[in-house]
Amino acid sequence: MEKAAAVFRALGDPTRLRIAVILAGRGETCVCHIAAALEAPDFKISRHLSVLRAAGLVSARREGTWMHYSFTPPAGALGEDLRRLLTGSLADSEAARADRGRLTVSCCSPGGATSRKLRLLFLCTGNSCRSQMAEGWARALKGDSIEAYSAGVERHGLNPDAVAVMREAGVDIAGQRSKTVDELPPVDFDYVVTVCDNARESCPVFPARVRTLHRSFDDPPRLAREAASREAALDCYRRVRDEIREFVLTLPESLGN
Repeated sequence: MEKAAAVFRALGDPTRLRIAVILAGRGETCVCHIAAALEAPDFKISRHLSVLRAAGLVSARREGTWMHYSFTPPAGALGEDLRRLLTGSLADSEAARADRGRLTVSCCSPGGATSRKLRLLFLCTGNSCRSQMAEGWARALKGDSIEAYSAGVERHGLNPDAVAVMREAGVDIAGQRSKTVDELPPVDFDYVVTVCDNARESCPVFPARVRTLHRSFDDPPRLAREAASREAALDCYRRVRDEIREFVLTLPESLGN
């Protein structure tokens, strides 16, 4: 009974029910196809898919930078009945037919239409180091799905050691510049990610539709002040650089967690 309750809770949202109908009828499908079918941003669809995964209704497979999902109904009579419902009367609904008509629109297929990228702002105190690294990593690793920006509560200038260690890792951020939020272009952000505690406490007010997420990283310049040598100081930057890279690799799926 508990398993059935979890399944029905997950499917109680109309968007998740539409996703389940697509996956049950089509088989493995890229998140970008689902987003195109439902005319929603990839990151929102990913959040709904996370709920379906938690309920044991879908499985995921990564291919390159894209996640592909499959319907995995529960074992036994519950799963059989659920599959019949999703591929039967629900699949014949007007909404389901319209969704299927849009399934050919995809951003991961050659020649497919490109859905709008997720607009994400990394924010720290001075836009000198951590937020600059995050912007650089997002542009390098997630440029096909994320439109990345960075800014500071204040402007401290681009940290040359941050530039140096990012270049070591194959990402050139020398062309980026330190700026405050007020100096950003007029962009409708989907998410603001604060990467230091001070920025979280001093975060400017954004429109209510902009979601905020906090992911704190150590301050490399502060750590480097205690280092015994120049190399040890750079190691502080390298550690934080690599931690930020691992975080960026989880995007955009982790934004809904």
